[in-house]
Formats: sequence, structure tokens, C-alpha cells
Amino acid sequence: MGTAPDWWHDDIVSRTAALAVAAALLTGTGVVAATSGTVAIVEERADRGQDAQVAETVPPPSTPYRLPVDASAGPGWNPTHSSYPATDIFLPCGADVVSPVHGTVTHVRRVDSWDPAVDDPATRGGRSVAIVGVDGVRYYFAHFRSVDAAIVVGVTVEPGRLLGSLGDSGRTSACHLHFGISPNCSIEEWWVRRGVVWPAPYLDDWRVGRQTSPASAVREWAVRYPDACDDPSVIGAA
Repeated sequence: MGTAPDWWHDDIVSRTAALAVAAALLTGTGVVAATSGTVAIVEERADRGQDAQVAETVPPPSTPYRLPVDASAGPGWNPTHSSYPATDIFLPCGADVVSPVHGTVTHVRRVDSWDPAVDDPATRGGRSVAIVGVDGVRYYFAHFRSVDAAIVVGVTVEPGRLLGSLGDSGRTSACHLHFGISPNCSIEEWWVRRGVVWPAPYLDDWRVGRQTSPASAVREWAVRYPDACDDPSVIGAA
């Protein structure tokens, strides 16, 4: 069994046992027992510390899955997305955005700092949130009108927990929710976080109650691109 890349071991797993198990799923090695790490909250993001220690033990738990919006409101989405794997979910402005999984908040941006004259890809998502689920997958939500005041880095969430309201912040011309699926990275990057595995098939299944997990697809992607978190050119990000 190969050694997981350094970026994969994130000190945030020491915050909760759930995230320790989640990290193990994406290394494919079992449960991670975090060593003497701590979590510092600076500018609403988690700074990464020393590696966690890996041990092969029991398999990780699963989480129930649901749509990140109200299914009864009739959300729509397309199976594809421009330039990279993600899904834009369409509902009226102000619709609730909720967590699709059990997990922990790892990124929050409450200020829309996107400037069209600069078009920095790091700010195109406007107001945004990321969650690392207990399944080990990172879920990214962008273009919020507002983020709920209770959603801060380190907070644990459950399926259906309100994250904020759908909007048109960042680089967009209409209200929608940008939804991305990816492995977690040990740095505050944008090119993996925005999405690397197509979400639409999972959304299709969650809408009708099928509990299909993206964890194996994310794990396979991480093995294929071990340096992607450190170098956006590895995946042709721009």
C-alpha cells in the first residue's frame, strides 16, 4: 500500500473523530489517529499543522446524503459545467442552502470581494462555504446571498443544516448555487475546491433518495493527481 501525499494529512482531523475517520477514507488506509495537533481559526479558515498518524483498523462510517437545497422547490441543474467538473443548481434568489452531509465546516467567506476588472479566480465564488463530510469528501458551495451567522470554521453540521441563502455574489449573472466535489487540501486553494468530480449524477440520485457516495470517485482522483493541491497547472486550472 502506497504512502499518501503529505497534503492529504490535515491537522483539522484532530478536531473531531468524525473528520479523523473521513481523512482515512480518502487515504484508503482506515482510521486516522491524530497526534498532538491543534486547530487555529484565522480569518475563518483552518490552518494546517503536523501530519496525522495512520493506522489500518475499521472502515469509515457513511453519512446520509440529501440535496443541498429543498427538493420540493423543484431545483434544476445541467449534467455538465463550463471548463471543469461542477454543477450549477438553479432556484430563486434567497432559497435555502443546506448541508448535504454530516461534516465539519472548513472554509467560510462572507465578503464578496470579486472584482470584474481583476477577475481573480480565487474570488469568483463570491460568498462561499466548504464542508468536509464524514465520508472524507469536501463539498463546496458558492454564490451565496448571505452565509448563516452560525456557520463558522470548525462547526459540525448535519444533513439539512442551514448554511445560508442562495444568491448571485461573485462572478455570475443570475442567482444559483455552485456545487463542487473534491478532496480536501492542506492549503487555502481554489482550483481543487471549486470541483474535480462531476456532482450531477450524485444529485440525481440524492433527489430520489438513492444514497450514492462520491467518496470512491474522489479517492481515485486524489491518487491520480497527488500534486494537484500544490500546483494548479497539474489539472490545467485557470
